[in-house]
Amino acid sequence: MNDSVEEDKISEDCPLVQVMTLEEYRNSRERVTQELIFERNLNHIHYCKADWLDQAIFGTFLIPRKEALLGDKSGFSFYLDRKRLLFIDDTGFAQSLMNSIAEEKSSEKTSLVHLLFQFMEYMIRDDVLFLQKYEEKLTTMEEELLDKGLDNVNRAILRCRKELLRLNSYYEQLADMSETLVENHNGFLDEKDCYLFRLFGDRASRLYSNTQALKEYTMQIREMYQSQIDIRQNRIMSFLTIVTTVFMPLTLITGWYGMNFDKMPELHWEYGYPLIAFLSLFIILLEIWYFIRKRWLK
Repeated sequence: MNDSVEEDKISEDCPLVQVMTLEEYRNSRERVTQELIFERNLNHIHYCKADWLDQAIFGTFLIPRKEALLGDKSGFSFYLDRKRLLFIDDTGFAQSLMNSIAEEKSSEKTSLVHLLFQFMEYMIRDDVLFLQKYEEKLTTMEEELLDKGLDNVNRAILRCRKELLRLNSYYEQLADMSETLVENHNGFLDEKDCYLFRLFGDRASRLYSNTQALKEYTMQIREMYQSQIDIRQNRIMSFLTIVTTVFMPLTLITGWYGMNFDKMPELHWEYGYPLIAFLSLFIILLEIWYFIRKRWLK
């Protein structure tokens, strides 16, 4: 990798943008100030953050992949001083993003700090559209749940919540990172740079709020799914109760005549069996009519 923007045309005193793999960095003669702190940063990429050196900024990015939010993240480090913006990246994400910036970059001269801001902006520039599509996916899930009563919705909702939780954490980290940059502890940034990172922080906070709203939406869908399950169970219990109630008199008649006492005249009567059959049918029809009238049976 070890790419730079027009590296062969830039002298040693000119700003330089470089993207290296970790192996290329360690094998090169390129070094940064307070290298021990930076090296520790390279080996521990757990979240998005920014820290200050005497006259430099360094930090890490850990970015969820939109095509597989629960899969591996793109993690890499960066270092910025007055003369150089350096990315240490084994994933190819930083190089791809820098290529996109280079394609759209105007001829106007851009500072390295502003280039870092552009880089961070490119990271999230399509995220509003992504979250809108995600909301549409949840809306479709809700409609199908109402129309078809989908199975395994609980598992789908759990997956959505995990994805949104990962995005939620990502945007919160970016907002905290921009806040660290705006604090400008070492005076490395000027007022305009602080303003840009404040804008970025506001945008990251809005994305965080959007993902929070989507998380609440998934909870509403889950509650709707649970209410449908409760309604289905109540219908089953109502049906079983009605069946039990309908046949309870028949059970009583069967038990009564099942005693087979000698003094039961119906047992030896010629029309005893047809009478009991007619009586049972009449009781069943009477109960069904009563249940329908009371709207217990639909």
